Amino acid sequence: MRRRSGTLPTRERILNEVERLIVLKGVYSFKLRDVADRLDMKVPAIYKHYKSRDDVLIEVSRRFVMMLAAQFDPPHLPEPARALRASLNRLVEFKMHHPAYVRLALVDFATPGGGMEYVKQAAGGSFRDNFSRGPLAPMYRRLRQLLRAGERARQFRRMQAGDFYRVIDAALLVRLVFPDDQLLLQRPTPAQVRAVQRWLWGLASGILAIRAPARRG
Repeated sequence: MRRRSGTLPTRERILNEVERLIVLKGVYSFKLRDVADRLDMKVPAIYKHYKSRDDVLIEVSRRFVMMLAAQFDPPHLPEPARALRASLNRLVEFKMHHPAYVRLALVDFATPGGGMEYVKQAAGGSFRDNFSRGPLAPMYRRLRQLLRAGERARQFRRMQAGDFYRVIDAALLVRLVFPDDQLLLQRPTPAQVRAVQRWLWGLASGILAIRAPARRG
């Protein structure tokens, strides 16, 4: 059970407020004074917990990386296509219920050099590096195993896990902000989440040429 905001540690309350401000103002437009005012504290009180604004954003990015690392780990399902769909549904829920991470990822992709320093420092390296080592490597390994299982079952065509993730993740991020970002600015309804889940599954089905499993008997 999640504790009420008034009972959360101050460090966590600061991060929660920063995430809210990222959604409303973007990664670079909010100030620590905005955070302090909302939490009814003075800016120097924030510095008791974090060294700087950058330090706060690194910690928010660490939250992002930790939650992303848990993706593509669905309940055991006998058919790869069903398992993949469950994983993609969970990915949609993650992004739609944590819109600050959508903005963080978009800024990261638009930054020369392979990623902004906040996410790099949180993950211990770029996303490219994390596919082979680092906190995101287990997520990538689970996705690769899932795609290979589908290939062996003749449900998926052969495709590199990195290519699949690149297309799916980029498409989902753009879907949530274009032609407008209203899905980020309000808590999504279950119907809105399901609509995006159906859309992403349709895209994945086309990419992998998913076929219905053959019936036994």
